[in-house]
Amino acid sequence: MVELSGVTYRAGGALILNDVSVRFRPGKFNVILGPNGAGKSTVLRIATGLARPTQGTVRYDGQPIESFNTTALARMRAVLSQHVELAFPLPASDVVMMGRYPHYDRVPTAQDRDIVRRALEAVGMTEKRDQPYPTLSGGEQQKIQLARVLAQIWNAEAPVDARSPRYLFLDEPTSSLDVHYQIHLLDIARTLLDHDCTVVAILHDLNVALEYGQHFVLLERGRVALDAEDARAITQHDIERIFQVRARRLDDGGRGFWRFSL
Repeated sequence: MVELSGVTYRAGGALILNDVSVRFRPGKFNVILGPNGAGKSTVLRIATGLARPTQGTVRYDGQPIESFNTTALARMRAVLSQHVELAFPLPASDVVMMGRYPHYDRVPTAQDRDIVRRALEAVGMTEKRDQPYPTLSGGEQQKIQLARVLAQIWNAEAPVDARSPRYLFLDEPTSSLDVHYQIHLLDIARTLLDHDCTVVAILHDLNVALEYGQHFVLLERGRVALDAEDARAITQHDIERIFQVRARRLDDGGRGFWRFSL
């Protein structure tokens, strides 16, 4: 479990987060929601150790995040951002191998190479393994980055009773992707729940978030406005108040969806 307790964060004199406490549910697809400027990316950066809170604590399975060295932290949690720029025309497989850096000293082992192969296969990019990364489309690059983080926290080789928890953080990973790539990426992330992995994702599309999410944290002006165990706990009033829109639930014969207007 990843837990933030009493987290406050200031930058340049501005209060970005104000006394945020949240527990991301282990083995679940946790979703962070909120309007622009609510503090979503800051929560994720602090939860992953990429930023330090001005006040408060972050714990992984009860242990302070400071107790893990850089390598140990990199082996158990990975972060997929919106865009990752690379200045060199590395082959796609070399980019995925970057995810294995915390796991070997100087030369990747046969197991590392096999994990890279399987990660490429998982995202459907085996045929692109030798193509220079900058020549891939935006969607293909994001799939390669997903393969990289999959390789970083790969846990399949360990016996089931010996697997340690893994955490995948997604920072608005689908914002530049078409519908096909969005579904493909999130479907892959969801399959990790069956392999001792916890997913924490920032998503902007509320309907997509409610489709995939199993636990929801809604932020508003740097504070937790709502902590909901499932989509049914998020009401029309909550959505309209937090996002400043008019919301209407429509029935499509299944789970339904939200329609918004100003």
